[in-house]
Amino acid sequence: MTPPESLTLTATDLLLLGGFVAAVLYLGRRAARKRHEGLEDYILAGRTLSLPAFIATLVPSFFGGTLGIGEYTWRYGISNWFVQGVPYYIFALLYAVWLVPRVRSRGGMTIPDHLEAAYGRKAAALGALLVFLLASPADEALMLGVLTRWATGWPLAACVALVAAVSGAVLWRGGLRSDVGTNRLELLVMFGGFAVVLPFGLAAVHGWHALKAALPASHLELTGGQPFWTLAGWWMIALWTFVDPAFHQRVLAAKDERTARAGIAISVGFWFVFDVMTTAAGLLARAELPRLSDPLAAYPALAQAVLPPALKGLFIAGVAASALAACATKSLLSAVSLGHDAAQRFWRLPDVKAETLTRWGLAAALALSVALAAALPSVVALWYTLGSCVIPGLLVPLLTSYVEPLRVGPRAGLWSSLAGVLSATAAWALGMRAPFFAGLGASASVWAAGYASARLRGESPGAGPPRP
Repeated sequence: MTPPESLTLTATDLLLLGGFVAAVLYLGRRAARKRHEGLEDYILAGRTLSLPAFIATLVPSFFGGTLGIGEYTWRYGISNWFVQGVPYYIFALLYAVWLVPRVRSRGGMTIPDHLEAAYGRKAAALGALLVFLLASPADEALMLGVLTRWATGWPLAACVALVAAVSGAVLWRGGLRSDVGTNRLELLVMFGGFAVVLPFGLAAVHGWHALKAALPASHLELTGGQPFWTLAGWWMIALWTFVDPAFHQRVLAAKDERTARAGIAISVGFWFVFDVMTTAAGLLARAELPRLSDPLAAYPALAQAVLPPALKGLFIAGVAASALAACATKSLLSAVSLGHDAAQRFWRLPDVKAETLTRWGLAAALALSVALAAALPSVVALWYTLGSCVIPGLLVPLLTSYVEPLRVGPRAGLWSSLAGVLSATAAWALGMRAPFFAGLGASASVWAAGYASARLRGESPGAGPPRP
């Protein structure tokens, strides 16, 4: 088989890919013309998202790790659906039922806004840093850079720089409105691309029965042959949903609570269908290419092996679509954490200056993503490391901030967050199997101590700083 580094694309394939990128840039620019003045419009599109717009933006932006799904499925089979699909469906539906009304009732525009209302400015500052890291588009930048390198043969650094330029150009003027304006096309292309490859891949391996026979036995087990602690770690990382800044942003941008709740529920259905398609494609890649040297290349290598010209370009666009959507979304969120959550909060800047700093924060967010991608050149490793180290610092403080009887004082809230991220990072650095549990345990312990201490002093644990 031709190695993925020499992915052969015809002029028609390249024209399709170029047309897709041009259409994304055009739609982002067109949507920016509908902008109203004000930072809230830049971050939340004026809180006007309709149900179709909400679904169109949440589905691709929350499903950005397409190449990583191929890598994981090639290695571990249907375990991909069990650890990268099922827990996210469950937690997303819980979010819709339990968190949506609480998030919307708190006002504010971001997670650090909500942390400040509950635990003060220091907790908000730490939250801004953690959101900046959590929202880093490192995995999407890596995927899109690798795809561009395979398609063009250019150096990876140049390809990642090109991806960063496209993402920045989409968002620069319109913010979330521009992001949403591109997402409808990206949603159609991501589903269309995988709809194209599946019948060709199935024909290449001679049907479902032959596919089953060609796969390792562990690929048809829910565990994928992995140890319990690894699987448990992935399920815990799916708690990402509760602290995901993109979820919060979309929920706050919806025109009403009903739109947000229904939009999440319908999006889960879209994710299920897409998970079936991507898992099937990963299994076909493993059966057709059992000696693939780089599993991150599973989907492009499958396209190289089974698809004719033109359709190959459509499939590569489908692989890129959700990654491009997520890259733009996460770049914007990282930039907001710098411009609004950090600079505006501490320097008391007016919205106009905060918006300018948010735009320039896009450059910093994309630069960080390039550095992380260089340090951890595996999409799965990026997911596991960032999720394991950052989420424990946000989960307990943020969830308790939405339930006033469970709040602790500002100092305990801050230290609960610090304990979570520092313990998880130390456990990861020491090579522990599931650093997430160390971080979550430390964070919960500090919160419990703060809660008990307040009770012993006869104070209300829910007492905190007044809402801004």
